[in-house]
Amino acid sequence: MRLDTGRSSQKARTRQALLAAARQVMERGEPATVPAAAQEAGISKATAYRYFSTSETLVLEAALDAKVATPEEIVGDAQDVRERVLRVQRYLFTLTRASETKFRLFLARALDASVSDRGEASREIRGGRRLPMYEHALAPVRSRLSRKQFQFLVLSLSAASGMESYLALKDVCRVDDAMADRIAASNIEAILDRLLPPALNETRP
Repeated sequence: MRLDTGRSSQKARTRQALLAAARQVMERGEPATVPAAAQEAGISKATAYRYFSTSETLVLEAALDAKVATPEEIVGDAQDVRERVLRVQRYLFTLTRASETKFRLFLARALDASVSDRGEASREIRGGRRLPMYEHALAPVRSRLSRKQFQFLVLSLSAASGMESYLALKDVCRVDDAMADRIAASNIEAILDRLLPPALNETRP
């Protein structure tokens, strides 16, 4: 995951290179297969298949990835750390809602790909884009937390947001969009209340 450096950063760059290559192939009107994307990116097929076991999963993620804004664009000029974090959560829900069918298809294919023919789980199926979003949102308080505390906060926020949270609220809880947004924001606030440095919570209006 991105919270570690070196090897995980290289994995993220490799994944992004394959996604960008797949989009370039699609823009030329050619089939965006895993081997084609690997060749376009100058990456071995064996390596590419460790990230995308099927071409369908690659195409779905490449299309969705093109729509994802950068952490800087999402957070904008917000200075208050709570507002910065809530902007990320709201963005993730808005993004999912705008392309809900594609996200559902991607999640279904990714879950299929997460289990090998031998029934073993794979850890390479997802890119984890929300992690750097929350890292950036929490940048103002990073120096006030230990590495483990910061990591735990980023992971906690990430687990409580994104398409899985959105789909659980819609499919399991069966709430409308307005209630889904309220519940998601409340969950994020609760995590911040629990895990932000005490001084920040003491000054909360």
